[in-house]
Amino acid sequence: MNILLVSGPGISLKEPYNSGIEAFIVSFANQLVDEGHIVDVVAEEAEANAKFALINPFTAIFENTGFSKLLREKRQFQNLDFDAYDVIHYNMFYPHLLEAGLHFDKTSFLTLHSPADEKRIAAYKQLSRESDLKFVAISERVKSDWDEALGTDMPLINNGINMDLWPTKQSEDRAYLLWSARINEEKNVAAAISLAKHMQLPLKIAGRIVDQHYFDEQVKPHLNAQIQYVGHLTQRELSGLAQKASAYLATATWQEPFGLAALEMLASGVPVVGFHTAVPPDWAHESVLKTISHHWQDLIELVEKSVSVNPDTCKAFASRMNIQNMTSNYVKLYTEVLLLENVGEEAIPAI
Repeated sequence: MNILLVSGPGISLKEPYNSGIEAFIVSFANQLVDEGHIVDVVAEEAEANAKFALINPFTAIFENTGFSKLLREKRQFQNLDFDAYDVIHYNMFYPHLLEAGLHFDKTSFLTLHSPADEKRIAAYKQLSRESDLKFVAISERVKSDWDEALGTDMPLINNGINMDLWPTKQSEDRAYLLWSARINEEKNVAAAISLAKHMQLPLKIAGRIVDQHYFDEQVKPHLNAQIQYVGHLTQRELSGLAQKASAYLATATWQEPFGLAALEMLASGVPVVGFHTAVPPDWAHESVLKTISHHWQDLIELVEKSVSVNPDTCKAFASRMNIQNMTSNYVKLYTEVLLLENVGEEAIPAI
């Protein structure tokens, strides 16, 4: 198949990634290429060794904000040769690009990576009324919220990761607790800091600072030899840290749509300890120790229990959600929809 994956204007697919969505797009696109598909990705930049082709139609930026910027981006996006693709697959919240692309009446999908907030609900309700856009959920939690919001029964395809990027820890050395996410209030690194200080355990904090005030107030005053901020890391750097981590702390207090970082740590053989909001509720496994509480004190016993979890047990659970399974499910969905739309089997390349 010829597939166009759409992120959006200004989106960097270079590491370290700004969010899990960028990591998803890169792994997915590369896997599709490995399986014989032709893949273009709309973004501003990508790594030089990417297997997919980068498409950046958003040039000649003169206006920075407002309606004129959106109108220009729509026109630039519409200049793409949509006839060259069998499938258009959107992944980020850019309603004006969806409106522009759906004008060409191509088989189109939108993976919902975010919770159902008012702004997205309003935009996607309108788009669903005006088009045949196919929505896809990344977890049971996301599916439940969006099915209710849009009055639909959308397919569920769990996120998957490239297991080769996350080798299982070989050492029994359990040198520190590890926390990795965007640094802001809803991701709640403050709980991890309080826990580590109380248990007198080292803690390494990794992630992009998106709320400088929160970092200055809740993180910076606690940094010392025990509590260390190691920066915004690449996947290779984070994988290296996982090799000596005793547990990964998932402390988000919002309803985490999927928990890609937690899955990466499980793949590395690191048990996950955290709040029920920070990991998918259907992750019922001995390597995922969680509490319905949002009090860091309730994580103490779980950290103690996590010491007995075998790294291979963590890896085995994570391997169910690998990039090959995820890609296979998407390709199957693409094919089923194309056939239902009477494209015809002869128009779908056999891979």
